[in-house]
Amino acid sequence: MKEFEGGRCLVSNRVIDQMLALRAAEVDGVLAVAGFDPESGTLRRGYERYILTETTNGALTTELSIMVDKDRVIINVVRDVQEAVRQEVEAILGLTCRRVDVHVL
Repeated sequence: MKEFEGGRCLVSNRVIDQMLALRAAEVDGVLAVAGFDPESGTLRRGYERYILTETTNGALTTELSIMVDKDRVIINVVRDVQEAVRQEVEAILGLTCRRVDVHVL
């Protein structure tokens, strides 16, 4: 929840998860984001097993699972995903991104 003059804004975790999965899927070297369907741009049923987001005191933490192209350096792709997700959270939601944990499948 974000407080601002004139009211507040509540964004559901599902919307946040979808936004973050879409951003992570766009990173070079990411073949797939578990729980996310890139064709439709939506989260699959049961996505909660793969994408977990929590917001407390204006700061967001998230965990997501990805598959990485075998020809890429895993740690570099993970760093790029973390940075892309952090930028998305801060730019779009106006929240501090405390932590982005990435699981490679």
